[in-house]
Amino acid sequence: MSSRRIVLDERFSGSSIRIMKIFLFILFVSISLLSQSAIAGTAIIRLAWDPNTEPDLAGYRLYFGTSPRPVNNVDPKVCGLCGYSTMIDVGNVTTYRIPGLIQRKTYYISATAYDTSNSESVFSAEVSGPAKEVYINFDGDGKTDIVIYRESTGLWLIVPSSEAAPYTVGWGGGASDIPVPGDYDRDGKTDIAIYRPSNGWWIIVPSSNPSAPYLVGWGSAGDTPVPGDYDGDGKTDIAIYRESNGWWIIVPSSNPSAPYSVGWGAAGDIPVPGDYDGDGKTDVAVYRESNGRWIIVPSSNPSAPYLVGWGGDASDIPVPGDYDGDGKTDIAIYRRSNGWWIIVPSSNPSAPYLVGWGGGASDIPVPGDYDGDGKTDVAIYRKSTGLWVIVPSSGAAPYAVGWGGDASDIPLTKNIGSYM
Repeated sequence: MSSRRIVLDERFSGSSIRIMKIFLFILFVSISLLSQSAIAGTAIIRLAWDPNTEPDLAGYRLYFGTSPRPVNNVDPKVCGLCGYSTMIDVGNVTTYRIPGLIQRKTYYISATAYDTSNSESVFSAEVSGPAKEVYINFDGDGKTDIVIYRESTGLWLIVPSSEAAPYTVGWGGGASDIPVPGDYDRDGKTDIAIYRPSNGWWIIVPSSNPSAPYLVGWGSAGDTPVPGDYDGDGKTDIAIYRESNGWWIIVPSSNPSAPYSVGWGAAGDIPVPGDYDGDGKTDVAVYRESNGRWIIVPSSNPSAPYLVGWGGDASDIPVPGDYDGDGKTDIAIYRRSNGWWIIVPSSNPSAPYLVGWGGGASDIPVPGDYDGDGKTDVAIYRKSTGLWVIVPSSGAAPYAVGWGGDASDIPLTKNIGSYM
């Protein structure tokens, strides 16, 4: 059997080879509502390749890990995993999604083909690249889904970006329930979850086993849920921000018996967790509405917090996201008074730019990667009509989707609570 060459898609790697494309995406979403909340997400890699033409082709195997394959390890019949940590037999398909990876971690990937006699080819050329961030990905396809949480009934109304049929899930409905979806089981799909401030319960429905929801008690009255991947293990961690004293109290999924706290914030501050330093871990950060300052504690160097002055208008809403696709959270605000998005790309912070999109009295910013190109798209949800109006960063024409419209509907996106 001949092997397939694989390369990173040019949008992420700059490679000029075209035989196989790999899309590397990470999901981390922050959502806040009512008392503010946050969403965290999933890490996946999507692959597509040209088919072999041999008549006895039976399928393909993918080999991957976080370390490169030694250059002399070319034949899995000789060296087994050959330095990789994982092999998946994907069958006779030409696309595949690898779930449960760690956000922004670099993965090294090769493929082989095998025939009906189980004779396996040597490896394709190896490719590597960091996984990218994507928000609200219930179907695990690497694109943001359009999702409403209907507070009056506790229904989740989901429109999968994979074009599967829309569906509803009843989960929540308590008067104080706050949706906190994230990838708590690290399977590459967003899990349904709510935080109940009245008793501090997190109630989570893992997508890998939805018949076994579970509870975690963490929080108290007045706390804001701020889930994220603070330990960088690819799972959403339970965390709260306590505005009364400025404490972030985090339960790392890698060691839940060792919660820890970070003192960072003051009365009136809006939590804006994100991966501002691009190290694959959620950073503690706040937006100070009174003076338009972003105050960030990078997880790669927590002893060196820093300030960025961006915003300060009374109508400004923080809308952080990876608008330039470089794997780092960008500082950005949405100015309700005129509908301007004002973005500071981390790849070129001296060149902020504006996007005019929105401005209606009921418009709510709902940034996400709706087109799956690894960049955050500008988008608004028009509460008065239930329209989602999206500007794809890939350059496609803006488009609208009607989904919602009930007075109690909450669109799920990043940092929603900062402007609800």
